[in-house]
Amino acid sequence: MRHWKVVLTGIFVFCLVFALPVPYVYSEEEMEEETEEPIPESYYYPIESNEISGWPEGPAIEAAAAVVLDMDTGTFLYSKNATSKQYPASITKIMTTLLLVENCNLEDTITFSEIVYDLEEGSSHLGIQPGEKMTLKDAAYGMMLASANDICNGVAEYMDGSISAFADRMNRRAEELGCVNTHFSNPHGLYSEDHYTCAYDMALIARAAYENPVFREITGTSEYTIPKTNVTDEERSFLNHHKMLQKEEAFYQDWCTGGKNGYTEDCLNTLVTYAEKDGRRLVSVVLRVNGADKSYSESTQILNYAFDSFSDRKMEAGAPQKTFYEIMGLDTLGKAEVFQSPVWKRTAATGVSMAVTLPGSANLADLEKVVSSQDGEATTVAYQYGDTAVGTAAGRFAGIYAPVQMVFEGEAQPLEASSGTVSQEAGEIQNAAAQAVNLLTSSYDSFVAYADENLITVAAAGLALLVILIVFVIVLIFRCTKDSRMKRRRRQEEAERRRREEEIDRMTTAEIEAELRAVMEEERKRKEQEMLANAEAERAAREAREMEEKLHETEALLDELEAERQERLKKEKGINS
Repeated sequence: MRHWKVVLTGIFVFCLVFALPVPYVYSEEEMEEETEEPIPESYYYPIESNEISGWPEGPAIEAAAAVVLDMDTGTFLYSKNATSKQYPASITKIMTTLLLVENCNLEDTITFSEIVYDLEEGSSHLGIQPGEKMTLKDAAYGMMLASANDICNGVAEYMDGSISAFADRMNRRAEELGCVNTHFSNPHGLYSEDHYTCAYDMALIARAAYENPVFREITGTSEYTIPKTNVTDEERSFLNHHKMLQKEEAFYQDWCTGGKNGYTEDCLNTLVTYAEKDGRRLVSVVLRVNGADKSYSESTQILNYAFDSFSDRKMEAGAPQKTFYEIMGLDTLGKAEVFQSPVWKRTAATGVSMAVTLPGSANLADLEKVVSSQDGEATTVAYQYGDTAVGTAAGRFAGIYAPVQMVFEGEAQPLEASSGTVSQEAGEIQNAAAQAVNLLTSSYDSFVAYADENLITVAAAGLALLVILIVFVIVLIFRCTKDSRMKRRRRQEEAERRRREEEIDRMTTAEIEAELRAVMEEERKRKEQEMLANAEAERAAREAREMEEKLHETEALLDELEAERQERLKKEKGINS
């Protein structure tokens, strides 16, 4: 019996020992492999801009697609998997807001319908209710800053009657902007198989939106409040969801001027970021990033790369000039426009100016100039660095009085039109000049003969024309000086604004607080003085009323006394009689 106990005890111990898990000591390399986050496949997607000869090498990032666009020159500085089909999520609202500010008066009022409920559960919204009213301006801020999907549905219905009709408008606008792989099916960006875009297209859309000053103000606002409506008794206050705009956020960047973020489970994180630094304006797009923080850090990477690796070289052909009729205020004559002289209608150049974006080490001599023409005039000039477009300007470059030149790094470079354009235009100018000379000669002879016969009439007409000319010159001088004064005042206001901003930048937090307290103290004193003045005015008015009442009482008393006196006189006369 004892032996059986020993055997059973041995079996139990044996099983206990071999049943326990055996601890394993990991090597340092194995521990790193276990804790390191795996690199996604998207990290290895092609970066097309790195394949450009002489182009600075851009950073490798995990975003499935990304671009950086120079908004002033139209040059794509960074391009990764740029035209591949991706899902945009809420950055769709950039297009929705652009269409709203382009086509509507933001002071108008929108009334929401049941369409605000046409959303999937859990999507972002502001709790808009059917029948609720607000201005389109408040709606625009709600879409861009708070990413309100319910407002997007309401705006789509307001503009086109339905979401599908508004999506058609979105697609037409995308086509106008030159998008190559975009199709919208809703105004908010919630996932749909037929709602997609690419990084290249989103940059074009974002650039077009930023050119609109109203949109630019909206996207750069860090905080906004929608006031009470006919349905809600509370204000709706919210911050811009783009973290680079918020100073308390870790991802804050002082060069960020706006943007839009997006996320759904199917689309992952998307982000559009506007940036301005040293006079340059860029926009970045990152699509399908696994993590909101990563979308901000990778956007910062590629934007810093663009700022540090490239520079803009500006070329100008002079500022746009006003025509004679614009200065005289006669630029809208309707049918009477046929009497305007074409010499005074036309300026030498219609606002021709452009810039090119080049790698820091590139030479201007490496650029190739391509000029396009239409109807005998150069209409587009473009510069290329290899096969990459680095700057384009559209306008009227060929003048009929003098050749228009572009100023390029301080040297005048005449624009070269396509073959045959210059000679053809020169022949047309010569023929026109000959016809004009013949017409002037015959007109002069006829005028001399008429003047001999009707000297008094011609003299009177000449005097009238002289008076009209003097009046025109006076008006012209007045308008020119008025325009000059306005420009000078704007320059002074801008200089004062910059000076004030520089002062504030140099001030410490304590100095700013002290100045704010001083301003608040002055405002308090002003209000106190205003209250004292109001009280004094009320006291004076009250005393005047009291004096007037006493005067009325005195007059009434005198009237009574006079009546009594008259009554006594009557009685006395009766007794005497």
